Parts: sequence; structure tokens; C-alpha cells
Amino acid sequence: MICPRRLAILSTLFATTVFASIAGAQPRAIYQQTQYKGQEIGKLTGDVYYARMDDYLSVFMVTPDGIVLVEPVGTEFATWLKGELATRFKVPVKYVIYSHHHWDHGSGASVYADTARIVGHEAMIPRLAMPPASTPLPDNAKKQDVNGNGRIEQSEAQGNLQTQFALYDQDRDGVLSGAEVTRGPLAFVRPPDLTYRDPITILLGGKRVEVLPRPTAHADDNTIVRFVDGTGVLFASDWITVKRVPFGGDVATKDELALVKAVESLEFDHFICSHGMLGKKADVISNIRYREELRAAVAKSIAAGQTLEQAQASVTMDAYKDWEFYAQQRPANVAGTYRALTSGK
Repeated sequence: MICPRRLAILSTLFATTVFASIAGAQPRAIYQQTQYKGQEIGKLTGDVYYARMDDYLSVFMVTPDGIVLVEPVGTEFATWLKGELATRFKVPVKYVIYSHHHWDHGSGASVYADTARIVGHEAMIPRLAMPPASTPLPDNAKKQDVNGNGRIEQSEAQGNLQTQFALYDQDRDGVLSGAEVTRGPLAFVRPPDLTYRDPITILLGGKRVEVLPRPTAHADDNTIVRFVDGTGVLFASDWITVKRVPFGGDVATKDELALVKAVESLEFDHFICSHGMLGKKADVISNIRYREELRAAVAKSIAAGQTLEQAQASVTMDAYKDWEFYAQQRPANVAGTYRALTSGK
């Protein structure tokens, strides 16, 4: 049962041209290089559990009437987890909730489609649609079109297009069109059959799960999920992490700070992200403090007349040196914050 404040139920799929970048369609290689290896299922609290395969995490709630699962991840993960859920709990998965459209987070949803409604933000629909056949190659792929025919032959493909050629080649003709490159492996993410724009609540087995859109966080179809009754568990994908330096540059803009601080106002005890370690609300607060301290330190460096390069050298954020990806991401965090502050963001 779905109790919406406002709910849009998908009746037909429509093709709107929205081009996903090649980078946005790929799993981040950095997440394959972490300390987390192997598979496990563990209890968070009450009837809420987590499942891990290497660095990827899902969270699910078990009720007498079925399971609500957040973050289907990829097909290997989903196939393993579906078998474990059937063996351990002997009830079907009734709802699968996407956090956002990225294929490494969502391509496993089809595994559950025989029993589950697939739930996602309405902005996922244009993201997953195939662009028109006339779509040209994206600029960052044109250099691979050696013979200049507007397509990429398998012998021409490099990088991700080479290693994942079969994922991109949807019509199996041995060449990649502009539409195929633009869509990429998003073709393997099943469109949601239940969409929403505003917050909704899923009721199953007498338990409530709040689905809260955050469309400007990490992706324009991003969602966080709160398990309410007697659990106090919050799930967020990618953009809030536990003892892990945020990914990229736009981590301490005014808008980004407002988003993460709004999460702090929610009631929860346990926090789980799609990657890394399990956490508590205190870890979310630490993530916020990192961003606030980063912004303040970069502002101080700008006031002192430092260049971007000087700020990257001086804003060391030493209190967070033990966080994962400190060495890799701190310079990008400083650079993005420097640009944000100098442009008024």
C-alpha cells in the first residue's frame, strides 16, 4: 500500500532526450579499491538489515507481508541477495526503491521484478530513455571515431568504451552509435513502475518506510529513505558517507550544506550509505562538520589572498586525515570550495 502526499503512478514510458554523461553512467573505479571485500548480511536494528557485497551496501526491512529493499545495486549482488532473502526469511521482496539512476546502483532491480514494485523518482524516466537515433557522439567520445563515420568501431574503442563495449552495444551490430554511447549501460536499469515527485510513505506489514526525494543531491533523481517504526534507520546514497572524504568538488557550497544539514534534522539513530562502513547519526554530523570547516578554512585562505594552488597546500584538514580517500579527494574538495566561494556559491 502506498500513502502519498503526492504520487505520480507511471502509466506509459515516454522518451525525453536527456543525455547522461559517460562518466555518470559508470561505476566509480575508486569504490572498487577499498578495504571492504566479500558478502555479508547483518542486522541493524529490529526488522531492518543491511547486505554488503564488497564496497556496495543495500538495506532492507522484513515484515510478515514481504520485504522492502533499498538499493538493488548490480545483477550479481541482487541475484545473490535474492537467494539469501528467500532462504532466510521466506517472504518475497515487495518493493525495491532506487536511490538514483546510476547503473551500478540500479541494474539489479530487474532481478526482483517478478514479485516487487520498482519505485523511483520521476526524474529517472528521462534519464533512462534511449536518445533519438540521430544523437551524435558525445564530445568526449568523438576522438575515438578514428575513421570519422560518426560511430565507434570495436577496434577504435578505448577506455570504458573498450572494456564495456558489449554493455553499450545495445543492438549488437558491433559498432556504437551516438545514442548508444550517450545512454551507455543505463539500458540495464529497469525504469521504475511506481514514480513520485514529493515524499511518499510505503506501508507494508504494519511498518512505514518514508521515501524522501533529494533531487539536487548527487543526481537529479536522488532519494533518501527512512525506516520509521521502531527502527530509526536512514539510508542515503553516495553524497553522505561515513568517515570518508566526500567525492568531488561541490561538497561545501551553500546549497550542498543546506541539503546535508536538512538530513541532520531528521529523526534516526542508524545511518547507512551505499558505500563503505555502517554509521550512526553522529557520523552524519561529522560529515556536515567537515564540510563546514572546509568552507571556513578555504574562505580564510581566500581572505589571505591565497591562490587556488596555495589554498590546496594550506587547507590540510588534518583532523580528518584518517578518513578514507583523504589523499585522493581533499585537493578536489578544496578546489571546488575555492571556486564556489569566489563565485558566490
